[in-house]
Amino acid sequence: LVDVINSSDPRIDVKQSILGRYAEDPFFKLIVDVPTSYKNFEYRRGLVYVKDKERRALCIPDIMIGKRRAREIIISQAHSILAHLGPRKTIVYLHDNVWWK
Repeated sequence: LVDVINSSDPRIDVKQSILGRYAEDPFFKLIVDVPTSYKNFEYRRGLVYVKDKERRALCIPDIMIGKRRAREIIISQAHSILAHLGPRKTIVYLHDNVWWK
């Protein structure tokens, strides 16, 4: 999803924008500070991923990218990518690709 967003709007590089900024989000700061204490998460190359049996999803911290929240950008772009197929399909698509608390 993040790569699709980047290709659909080259002005927005989500991965680059969140890279190394997890400490700005109180929840993800805990993970970044002691990543070995959080077995469901992987901290690699400045990015945090949540893992389970079926998937590995990029975690999106609650930060601003320009004048918009990163999560707002992700939701808006996912909705557009899915050709406005509705909230349920957007939520399923988001769940498969990204995660936040």
